[in-house]
Amino acid sequence: MDKRRPTIKDVAQRAGVSFKTVSRVINGQRGVSEDVEARVRAAISELGYVVNYSARSLAQGGSAVMGIIIPRITDPRSLDLIYHVGEVAERARLTIAILSRPSVDPVSSVGQFIGHGMFGSLMVMGPRSVSTYLPVIRALNIPTVVVESLMDDGAEGLVPCVASDNLGGARRGVEYLLGLGHRRIAYIAGGDSYQNRMRQQGYAEALESAGLAVDEQLMRVGRWTWQGGHEQVLALMDQDTPPTAVFCANDTMALGAMCALREHDYHVPGDVSVLGFDDIPAAEGSRPALTTVRQPTSEMVELAFDLLRRAGEGEEIAAVNHVLPTELIVRASCAAP
Repeated sequence: MDKRRPTIKDVAQRAGVSFKTVSRVINGQRGVSEDVEARVRAAISELGYVVNYSARSLAQGGSAVMGIIIPRITDPRSLDLIYHVGEVAERARLTIAILSRPSVDPVSSVGQFIGHGMFGSLMVMGPRSVSTYLPVIRALNIPTVVVESLMDDGAEGLVPCVASDNLGGARRGVEYLLGLGHRRIAYIAGGDSYQNRMRQQGYAEALESAGLAVDEQLMRVGRWTWQGGHEQVLALMDQDTPPTAVFCANDTMALGAMCALREHDYHVPGDVSVLGFDDIPAAEGSRPALTTVRQPTSEMVELAFDLLRRAGEGEEIAAVNHVLPTELIVRASCAAP
């Protein structure tokens, strides 16, 4: 069964007219009789033809729409990413369309929408697994870049990826806590994802390098949310020997953890230190200001746009991982035990 999309030439053949006539009908131009227009529109309906807006935009010398897939649209980190994407898109005078995770479900109406030529390029932001999005990437067959995640099993060599050094950043953060004298360092994980696996590995490597075993009792899952950090830090502090420092896999959980600690009369960092990851805008404004591992968000987004621009100009872009360095931002939420 032929699964290919119908083209303007298919419509022309069905209607018995030239493809230029079909183009006039689609664009609302004059010079087409009512009878011919009716035949063309009937052919469009019968074939299920959808206008390829990206191709039309490129043919007119304009910028095609860039699709931005954000898996977790409610995450403050996602809002930070969207801000930087919007900033670069405005400078480039490029139209973007932001889609949430359910939009890429192949059986959803929006999933069908994104496959109908609306986009000239695609950016997938922070997926938990690149492989999950391969069906969409393959189906669209347009320049695509993944941001904040690297290729995993089944995705090697298929799409360029841009991410920060999650493992190295986590390791440096935990090494900082160790340098302050902490030995019972807890980890509040986000959940099963590339980002969490790398950050958890960095946590474990730092402890092992210091001659410390990973204590499963000091590891909790906060699901990347403020509420998760709030709940899990209290469970950690309820232990007979509570941690003196808590490393959270993102800033959102770290902010929730600090709130819970304040509510239960723990002083940060006097009683317990808290370390985050990302450096979202709220991190600097928290009280105390959150010590965290900064991702180079602006540089990551700039590189992703540059890769897509070059691909759109016909350059062959290698499907490789681009890993940018992180930076430890020392503020006021960590101190010696």
